[in-house]
Amino acid sequence: MSSIDNLTSKILSDAKAAGEQIVSEAQEKADKKYEKSMKQVSQKKEKILESAKKEQVLLTDRIKSSANLKIRNEKLKAKQIVIDKVIEKLKEKLSNMKKQDYMAYLNKNIDKNSISSKELIVKKEFLQDVKKEFKNAKIKENEFVSSGFIIEENGVQKNYTFEVKIDFMRDELEVEISKLLFS
Repeated sequence: MSSIDNLTSKILSDAKAAGEQIVSEAQEKADKKYEKSMKQVSQKKEKILESAKKEQVLLTDRIKSSANLKIRNEKLKAKQIVIDKVIEKLKEKLSNMKKQDYMAYLNKNIDKNSISSKELIVKKEFLQDVKKEFKNAKIKENEFVSSGFIIEENGVQKNYTFEVKIDFMRDELEVEISKLLFS
């Protein structure tokens, strides 16, 4: 029986070795698959992280750009408010012009020789002074301006009021005021 025991022992030993070989190969294949899967997961993780970093940079740039644009717009609004206040002060100052300055302005801008056929609309407070200065002019006594003057001929008015002149020159004035205040 010893030969059967030896044979059985040999078969069991060979089977055990073959089993260990199969288990070892299976374990090796499993380890390789695991390593390959982990490598793929690691690569995907790196791609996702890299993509997230790029997205973060883009988003940060967009946020900064938007914030800078808002700041720029707020500065422009503030500057425009200051410019508007300066223009309003200018209109106010011209509307409250002293008699001497007002009369000098009229003399500089009205041709006394050609005014006789036209009607003149002036500030109410200087009506009598204008009548004395421009004796040949037809000066309206029921219609007045707040500043400057208006010349009317054949129903057509030429408006020389300061409000109209300033509004007409507003773009140029804004540029000049901006240069003076903000440069």
